[in-house]
Amino acid sequence: MMGVLCVFAPQLHALKLVGLEQQTEGQTLLITPQFELHVSQKVIEAINNGIVITFVFQANSRQSIAWWFDANVEKKVHTYEVRYFSITSQYQLHHLNSKNKLSFITLDQLLEHLGLQTTFEFDAEKPADYIETRIFLDKQALPSIMQLPNVFDADWNLNSNWQQVPISKNKPATQVP
Repeated sequence: MMGVLCVFAPQLHALKLVGLEQQTEGQTLLITPQFELHVSQKVIEAINNGIVITFVFQANSRQSIAWWFDANVEKKVHTYEVRYFSITSQYQLHHLNSKNKLSFITLDQLLEHLGLQTTFEFDAEKPADYIETRIFLDKQALPSIMQLPNVFDADWNLNSNWQQVPISKNKPATQVP
């Protein structure tokens, strides 16, 4: 009798792209990916126990090249920290790029806001024909004692993978599912 041992079974799509809003303002292309964020009970427990959790949003504008690798036109990154303050019973979302901090009564409200409100600015004049975007939990930002045990833990493998969406040309505002 032969058995199969599955040591690493990643839980993908816990963070899922559900839409991407595109808007052109002058020479700026505004891209707002809309993610559905479902975190595991272990992540919720860590946040509620005072562990700061870091989420990274990435977006790249890319140009398709026939018979070769596609070219990166622009790369953008937004980094957020999620923390809980037990004295005030509030969750805080700290946008590290802008230093903006928002408070929420529930973690669900914070995650909903985080999944819908991140906007990337790209140069609309550059020759890009699609956007690729993703969000992931940055395990390297965890306290060092938590990093190694969580490397292969599916509950901590929160990653949306890269999602590609074509850029809508000559349209002031669009919603792409």
